Amino acid sequence: MNEPRVFKNSPFALIVLIIFFVFMLAFIAFGSSFDSAFSMLPFAVFGMLIFGAIFLSVSSKVILTDDEITTQSLFGSKSMRWSDIGRVSGRGFNIKLHDYNEDMTVTPSPGLPGYEEIIDILGSKRPDLFSSQEYGEMRRGLGPLALFMSVLLLLLGISLSFFLSIMDTSEAPFAGLIALLAFVLFAAFAAAMVFSIPNSLTLERNSLILKYVFSEKTLLADEIASVRLSFTQSRNGKQYFIALMLTNRKSIRISGLGISLPIAYLVLKNWHAQNSSDKSKN
Repeated sequence: MNEPRVFKNSPFALIVLIIFFVFMLAFIAFGSSFDSAFSMLPFAVFGMLIFGAIFLSVSSKVILTDDEITTQSLFGSKSMRWSDIGRVSGRGFNIKLHDYNEDMTVTPSPGLPGYEEIIDILGSKRPDLFSSQEYGEMRRGLGPLALFMSVLLLLLGISLSFFLSIMDTSEAPFAGLIALLAFVLFAAFAAAMVFSIPNSLTLERNSLILKYVFSEKTLLADEIASVRLSFTQSRNGKQYFIALMLTNRKSIRISGLGISLPIAYLVLKNWHAQNSSDKSKN
């Protein structure tokens, strides 16, 4: 890395965000009476806080050199030498870099273009931070499963209430069946999504044990062609996940672990590189 690598959002994204925010403020100020505008003040304050958080994320920047990583925002910049990173932590898609004295943290924004490359460079600079011995077992929290069951019970209640409310009408059989059918289809789709993602990962030498809700699968390192950090784009931004690309051209998707997803990705990538017979895959 002879030249500094700069990762930032385009100015166009900032301009669009500012225009949208100004438009919303103008709509509240001029599209409502004084009383209604005053009653909407709490929502406006909440919206400004959300806008501020999004603006900080969009306006942030990461600069990588051979010696250090630098994050910049409206509040200033932080730099940390690669050799000064003592440990890593994080939740979700975030990863925090802590120095040995625990008095400074550097956190690159997951919303930046090229975030996957930032994570890969971090892993190449400090592979010792992502040892499979330290992270031999990684589990999902109970949050996703609890959320799924809560939504499922809510939709079941709504479907049954709708069915009971129209039982006495002539449209009861058809409309009731449609409501129940919609619930069953949604439940089947949601269950397939939740139960197809491993609940825990265990690394044992050259074996990766994937435990699901109702089953278990063991993969050898040589059965995995590569480990990738991928994402899907949604209205809520990038949704990252780990993709295990298998030699039989199938793939396994991993997300929602109890630890930071970038940490889990780099641990799996290092484990695969160390235990696969083809050291050049990753």
